[in-house]
Amino acid sequence: MKGKLKKLALDYDPYMLLALALLCFIGLVGTYSATYKGGVSPLFYKQVFSMIVGWFLIFLLSRINFRTFYDLAPLIYFFNLFLLVLVPLFGKTVYGAKRWLDLGPISLQPSELFKFSLALFSIYVLSHTKKLFSKESAILFFAFAIPTLLTIKQPDLGTAIIYAFILSLALFLFGIKIRYFILAGFLLLISSPFLWHFLKDYQKARILAVLDPYEDYHGSGYQLIQSTIAVGSGNITGKGFLSGTQSHLLFLPEKHTDFIFALIAEEWGFLGAFVLTFALFFLFYRTINYAIKMPKGLERIYLGVFAGLWLFQTSVNLLMTMGWAPVVGVTLPFISYGGSSLITFSLFIGLLFSVLREYRNKPIKFESG
Repeated sequence: MKGKLKKLALDYDPYMLLALALLCFIGLVGTYSATYKGGVSPLFYKQVFSMIVGWFLIFLLSRINFRTFYDLAPLIYFFNLFLLVLVPLFGKTVYGAKRWLDLGPISLQPSELFKFSLALFSIYVLSHTKKLFSKESAILFFAFAIPTLLTIKQPDLGTAIIYAFILSLALFLFGIKIRYFILAGFLLLISSPFLWHFLKDYQKARILAVLDPYEDYHGSGYQLIQSTIAVGSGNITGKGFLSGTQSHLLFLPEKHTDFIFALIAEEWGFLGAFVLTFALFFLFYRTINYAIKMPKGLERIYLGVFAGLWLFQTSVNLLMTMGWAPVVGVTLPFISYGGSSLITFSLFIGLLFSVLREYRNKPIKFESG
C-alpha cells in the first residue's frame, strides 16, 4: 500500500491534484447555490456528471504519452473543425447565440473544445516549420483563421480572442522575435478604428461600459454593476451559503457561468475568494515551475502554452467580474457551470499530467521536435 502511494506521488504532483480537487469542490458548491431554486437544480447534476467525466479524462490522458497526442494533432484538429462547421447548420440558439450542438441529454460547444485542438495543432505545425514565412506558417494561419471566423459568426468574440492568444503564445515560445509581436501590436492599434465598425452594437456597448457602467445602468453596464456590488458586499467572511442577496434575489445575471466568482465572493467573502484565487494561481505557478526546470522540447512548450492560457482566461474572468474588463463571456476554469469548458480544461490538465508523469518518474531528455 505504501509503495502504491509512493508511485502515485511520483506519477502525479499531489499539490496540483489537491488544488484541482479544491477548485472542483468550490465550483460544485458555487453551481449548487447559483442554480438552487427551492431544491437541487438539474443543472447541478449535469455539472456533477461533467466533473466525473472530466476527472476520468484527466487520469486517462495522463497515462498516454504526450507524443501520441502530438502525432494525432491534425486528426484532432479536423474532427473538432467538423463539429464547429455543424454548429451554424444544426446548432442550438441560446440568448441569440448559436454555439451549441444538442446531443440529446448534453449540449456540446465545439468552439470551447477548439482551444485544446488549436493549442496542440499549433505546436505540431510550428515544430515542422523551419522559417517564419513558409508553407507551414501559411497552413497555421488558415488553421487559425477558419475556426476564428466561424466562432465570431456565432457570435463569440471572447473565445476568438483566446484563439489569437493561444497562437501568439505558441509563436512566442517557439522563438519568434519580439519585433514581430511589436509590429503586430502596432498594426492592431492603428487599425482599431476600422475594426471598431465591425463590432456589433452590444459588443461596443460592453467595451464602453467598463469606462462608465452607470452611463447605461439598465443595459450594458448592468452586469458589471451588479457583479461589483456582489463582490464588495461579501466583506471578510461573506453572507453565508445560499444567502447572497444579489445572487438569490435575481439581481446578478449569469451567476452560474461567467459571473460565478461574484456569487462565491458574496457568499463566502474575501476569505473564500482568496482561497479560490490562490488555488487558481497556484496551478499556474506550479506549471510554470515545471516548465522552467524541464529540458527544452515540445513538452516544455506545451506546458508554457497551457500555463499562459490558464493565466489569461482566469485573469480575464476575474477582471470582468470585478468590473475592470468588458463582459466577453469567458468562463472560470473548473468553477463556472458548463460541461464543454470543464471537459476542455480536463483535456489540458490530463495531457499536462502525462508530461509531468514522465518527467517526475525519469527526468529524460525530451526530443526538441
